[in-house]
Order: sequence, then structure tokens, then C-alpha cells
Amino acid sequence: MTSLRAELFKFSHQKSAQTGILILIILMIYSILTTKVNSTQVIFEFGAVQWIPIIMIAVGSTFFAMEYQNRTILILLYKSTKRWQIYLAKLTIVWLYSLVLTLIATLLTIVLKSLLVRTPWSALISNHQTLLTLLTGNVIGTTVYALFIVTLSFMLIMLIKINVAVIGIGLALGFLGSGISVALMETFTSLISILRWNPLNMIFITQQLANPAYATVSHLSSFEIIGGNLIYAAIFVILGYGLFKKRRI
Repeated sequence: MTSLRAELFKFSHQKSAQTGILILIILMIYSILTTKVNSTQVIFEFGAVQWIPIIMIAVGSTFFAMEYQNRTILILLYKSTKRWQIYLAKLTIVWLYSLVLTLIATLLTIVLKSLLVRTPWSALISNHQTLLTLLTGNVIGTTVYALFIVTLSFMLIMLIKINVAVIGIGLALGFLGSGISVALMETFTSLISILRWNPLNMIFITQQLANPAYATVSHLSSFEIIGGNLIYAAIFVILGYGLFKKRRI
């Protein structure tokens, strides 16, 4: 708890965290201006499910990288002999930040759709599929995928040690990851049973929980894709922490 309070204080005073929220709002508004709004769209829309993971990689890697850049990692290690507490506290705070982003995106979407979509909310809410999409497809899907992304960003910053490179990888995953996964499975159809478990395929979780038809693209059931995200998150935590323990200060 002491580590969590310390990390929360640092994170709340970090400019990148505040900038991430501002960027999310700007990008969602940009999506509104460049995308035709349809009353049949899911409630949680306007590109948030795409932008949040990218923001998470940038903010997460920056949060850890600054400790080495400012040499404050020495103070952390001096005050706490258990490195796993430092690593877990940082990971938890950044993941909780993803929940804040998801909440902001949901509230902003409700406001924006109230202004832009003429269909009464009563008509949208009475649709069971719309409620299911809001609760499972976008909020829960983005939350689970955020855990995958946060653990990945921490592992990458420990492995590559260059924050700009990690952010670049995050952008590539956000825009090209799902396409690469689909291309692999379409090229090597005989290996789909294996390739469907590749980490890039986990990106489809937000779309698939919102629209089960995406199962034909990911070749995974909703239960399998949730499990896959959690398993990869666990693997990234183990690898990331292992690299953190061995990293020279």
C-alpha cells in the first residue's frame, strides 16, 4: 500500500497522464468529425477502443522510463528491498489509469451521441444488444485488453530501454497488428489452429465482445480470446519483472 500511494502521487503529477486524457478527448472528437455517425452504432464508439491502447503504451512506458532517466530508481530501490512491489505498484497504477480512460470515453460518448444522434436514448437502451455491447464489448473488452497492453509496455521498456521505440511499437500494434494477424492466418490456413493464438490476434477482443461475428476473423471464441489476453498478460508480467530485476541501474 505504501508503494501504491507513492506511485499514485507520482503518476497524478505526471504530465503524460494528463496529456493522455486530453489526447483521448481530442481524438474522439476528431473521429466524430471524420466519421459518419450512425444511430445503430454501439454506444461506446468514436475510436476510443483504438486510441486507449495506444495511449496506454505511451503513458505506461514513459512512467517507468522516467525513473531511469531521472535516476530516481535509486531512491526506490533504497527505500524498498522488494523489487516486485515497485514493479507491481507501477503496473497497477497504470492499469487503473486505463479504467479512468475507459470511464471518460464512455461518458464522453454518451454526451456526444446525445448531441449528434437523433434517435432517443430510450430506443437505444431498449435494445438488448446495445446494452450488451456497452457492458461487455467495449468497457470490459477494453479493460481486459488494457491489462494486456500495460504488461506488454512494461516488458518492452525493460527489454528495449528506449521509450520512443516502445511508443513506435505501440502505434504499429494499434494500426497494423490486427491486419498482420489476419494476413498470417489467411496465408497459412493449415496452421490456423496454432496461429490464432498469436499475441497480435488478441487485439480483436474489443471488437469481438461487441460483435460476436468477429469470431470468424480471430478464429477464437469470446472465452478463448479473454483467456488468451490474460495468459499473455501473465507471461509479460513474468518476463518484464525478470528483466527489471536484472537491469543495471
